[in-house]
Amino acid sequence: MEQINREFKAVVQDMTHVYIGAQMSVSELISYEDVPFKVKAVFNKYFGKAEDKERKIGDLVGSVKKDNFTYQVIKQLKIKFKVGTYTVKNGSETYRSKTLTFDEFLDLHSSDEKYFDEELVFNKLALLAFST
Repeated sequence: MEQINREFKAVVQDMTHVYIGAQMSVSELISYEDVPFKVKAVFNKYFGKAEDKERKIGDLVGSVKKDNFTYQVIKQLKIKFKVGTYTVKNGSETYRSKTLTFDEFLDLHSSDEKYFDEELVFNKLALLAFST
């Protein structure tokens, strides 16, 4: 499992999306040079409490309550969540990735299903339209 943790601490961009590793802490994200400023501003404003800065981003976002304003912010940004799930088939365990909406991600975090947070996927157009 430690090998997986190291693999999902990166920031990658293409023309339409920004992919943030869900195993990064908020302080790592903010200090990372390749993260767009607006992403840093969102995390600093809504997840910038001192006690939250060292938590993994996936765990932090997964603990957001639906009646919280941060929930509305994440919905407005149209963030998708990539998670890995383990399934047992013919006696062997396989690992598969799937992309979830925020509501599906919150449901998964509150369930007992075995999964692993991989990435947060930001849509650049939604970031452009969002003002903090």
